[in-house]
Order: sequence, then C-alpha cells, then structure tokens
Amino acid sequence: MKKEKIKVYTYKRVSTTMQIDGYSLDAQRARMKAYADFNDYEIVGEYEDAGKSGKSIEGRLQFNQMMEDVKSGKDNVSYVLVFKLSRFGRNAADVLSTLQVMQDFGVNLICVEDGIDSSKDAGKLMISVLSAVAEIERENIRVQTMEGRIQKAREGKWNGGFAPYGYKLVNGKLEINEEEAVAIRTIYDQYVNTDIGSNGISKYLENHGIRKIQRQNGKNPLFDAHLVRLILKNPVYCGKIAYGRRKTEKVHGTRNEYRLVEQDDFLLVDGLHEAIISEEVWNAAQAKLIAQAKKYELLIREKMNGHICCQEL
Repeated sequence: MKKEKIKVYTYKRVSTTMQIDGYSLDAQRARMKAYADFNDYEIVGEYEDAGKSGKSIEGRLQFNQMMEDVKSGKDNVSYVLVFKLSRFGRNAADVLSTLQVMQDFGVNLICVEDGIDSSKDAGKLMISVLSAVAEIERENIRVQTMEGRIQKAREGKWNGGFAPYGYKLVNGKLEINEEEAVAIRTIYDQYVNTDIGSNGISKYLENHGIRKIQRQNGKNPLFDAHLVRLILKNPVYCGKIAYGRRKTEKVHGTRNEYRLVEQDDFLLVDGLHEAIISEEVWNAAQAKLIAQAKKYELLIREKMNGHICCQEL
C-alpha cells in the first residue's frame, strides 16, 4: 500500500523594501517547492502576501487566511513551510504566539533556509532566538531610515511620498503646480483676511467652483474643513521643510496598535522649493489658528462648567 504523503502549506511574503532576487516571491516559491519534492511532501495550499511588512501579522490577509485554514483542519496539514523565519514575521511575540496556536492544532513550522523544524526542541529554541534577533534588526532598519530622513530634511529636501497639494514632484523635487496652487492661495487669503474659519472656507471654495483636483491618494473632490486645517498648518507652503510634526506612538496597553500624535517641537528648515505663500501670511494664519483653538477650548470649558452646574441643581 502506497504511503500517504505529508501535507504542507507554504507561506511567502515580500515587503516593498525587499524585492531582491533572493527574497522575491518566485525565489521563495522555487526554494520551497524543491524542499517539498526532496522530502516527498505534498503542497496542498500556497499563501503569499506581497508588499507587506513583517512587523505585525495584522493586515496580512493571506497569512490570516492560512491560520484560519490551519485551525479549521481544512487540509489536515502537518507543516507550514516558509523560506526564512523573517518571512513568517519579525515581531518576536507574534511569531511565538502564532507558532503556539499552530502547534495547538498539531501543525509545526519549517524554515527551509534556516534549517529549523519547530517539531524538534532545538528548532523551537532557535525560533525564539531568531525571532528576537529579527525584531532587533527591524528596529535598527527603522532607526536608520529615520536618521536618513532627518538628514534629508536638514538639507531642505522633500522626504518622499506624495507631493502636498499645490506641488508636484519633478525628479524628487517639489515644484509648484499652478493649477492646484490657486486653491492654496485662496485658502490662506480667505483665512487671514476675513473672519471665516475652516468650515466657511470649505463652503467658499465650493460656492466659487474651486474643486480639489483628483489624485491617486484622494478621491473627495471637495475641500472639507479638516483638509483646510491641514493645509493651513503645513509650513511647506511658505517654503519650509518640516520633519517630526507628527510622531507615531504606541497605544498604551496594546501590542501592535499605533496612533499619530502632533508634536510641538519638530525640525523646521528652509526648503529648496519655491513658496506658494509668503512667510508673513503663514505667520498670520498660525496666529489665528492658535487664537481660534484657545477660543474653542474656552467654549468647551464653559459648556462643561454649565453642564456640571445644571447637574448640581
């Protein structure tokens, strides 16, 4: 009687920053196929996440689907094959907790290139060590990337990503997009020289037929109040480059949840790009923003005090 082959899943992941041949999805697929053939394993499911970071299992749709299939016993697999442990994950806690879940359902992890099999005691110990190393490596990469961006900002250069509305990127440099800059000048002019706020400006733009030109990073054709406030706060429009205006901070009591927090102290230097509005207009807008924020805070405090007084009555 022919012996039934051991069934396995394969999982592949490549981040946007790791597209070299040795880590490409095709390279990972070929290496795991060769390993499975050599050991007479049957690959019954293939899962892959392209352009996904290994810092967390959240957001990796195929990884989570694989885990659901493992827990349901869908294909009765014995192993999950990965090219290297770093492709499985770079967060030590995630890797170890996920491995524990897999083993609860009788499934082990084989890291082909690392020569690790979690069904063996030495393999599980090695996974613990390498997971911690991978997390440290990820943090080092993050710090190095941040330092490179800070240096770029110090030189007055744009740090990458989409150009702010009103500008276009030409060979990595910001240049004024005159078609979009009309809205930017109007926003600052109305805010500084009239009594209307961001909501009023949003309505003014709509009433005067000034619509937001469609881009790949936004589909709303209107300038809502939130966007108007963001534009008014952005020093790029007076020819400055800022770095560290918002900082990603870990939400207390969570493992992988983060939020953006505005910072009072950040790097601000003269940029290499041309300003759309003058520094004088920019400063006037900031003064009004601060005054309105204090006025709003006072109104909220008065409402709260009034509410407390009503409760006491």
